[in-house]
Amino acid sequence: MLSATLFFSPSKNVGSTLKELGFLFVKNEYNYYLKDKKLIEATIDSSNCSLKLLFSSGLNLEEYTMIHTIILCIMKKMNAKIDDNDSLLGYTSNGEGAHIVSNWQNWYGFLQDAKLSSLEGKKVRVMDENDKELASGMFVGYKADELTSSIIECTLITLFGERTYKGNKLSIQPTNEW
Repeated sequence: MLSATLFFSPSKNVGSTLKELGFLFVKNEYNYYLKDKKLIEATIDSSNCSLKLLFSSGLNLEEYTMIHTIILCIMKKMNAKIDDNDSLLGYTSNGEGAHIVSNWQNWYGFLQDAKLSSLEGKKVRVMDENDKELASGMFVGYKADELTSSIIECTLITLFGERTYKGNKLSIQPTNEW
C-alpha cells in the first residue's frame, strides 16, 4: 500500500470535509469508493492533527489521477500540508521520483507524452471532456497545456484530409483498427 499524510490545524473538522468529498465512514475510518472498488482508506489521528491516506500501488493512471485530485481538494479545503514520501508512483524523464502530489505534473506529462508518441501513425479517436467523439483518423500530433498537461489540440489525418481539433481536456484513444 502507498500512503500520504496530511497535517491540518486543530480547528478543522476533517470528518465533515471528507464526507463532503464523498467519503463514507465505516468502522473508525473513512473510505472513498469508485464504483464498488475502495480507492482510498483514510484514518484521522486527532492527537497529531493528521490524516493518513492509504491506497493501492496497483492502480491505473485514471485511478491515481482521481486520488491526486481528491488529495488536492482536501488540502485546499483544510489548508493542509502533505508528506507524500511513501507514495512513489514512478520517475520523471530526468529521473526524479514522482509521488501522488509531489512532482505529479512532470510525471503525468512524461507518461502522457510517451503514450501519445507511441500512437503516432495509428488510428485513434479524439474525445472531448464529456466523452463525446469528435473525430477519428490517423494520429499526427497534439499540444498540451503547460500547467495541467491536459491535451488542448489534436491533429489527425481523416477522410477529409488533415484536421486539427481543439478543446480543454481532449482525450486520445487508440481504436485498435488499421
